Amino acid sequence: MKKLTRNAVFGALCVAGSISMAWAEVALKDRSEITGTWKLESVAAGLDKPKIEENRIWEFRPDGVIVTSGFNRHFKTNDRHEWTFNVVNGKIVADDPGRPGKTIDYAVYKMEGNELILKGGLEGFYFFKKQ
Repeated sequence: MKKLTRNAVFGALCVAGSISMAWAEVALKDRSEITGTWKLESVAAGLDKPKIEENRIWEFRPDGVIVTSGFNRHFKTNDRHEWTFNVVNGKIVADDPGRPGKTIDYAVYKMEGNELILKGGLEGFYFFKKQ
């Protein structure tokens, strides 16, 4: 009976460990891993919260510039913004437009195939597809 209990506990720990690894943030090594054009499809305050539809393009350039463009639902108009970013300790650290010296940080929550989920910023979670 002791052996069965030990095995059951070990199995539960292995399952729990693999689940937590599946939800771990992805640490970026440098800007090249995020470089490219991404369509922001939606945002949400949490993974289990209702998603708000978006239709914006975020371009992460190799020179450390982010360009966002498309319909801005906050201002109810099309716009385009540029600011700088870098990868620091595995996270995206971007200048906060309009707030000199301040940054907005994003962790890569998931990056798999053409799917990207960022965690942080002002919205909570950002859901992208690679263009």
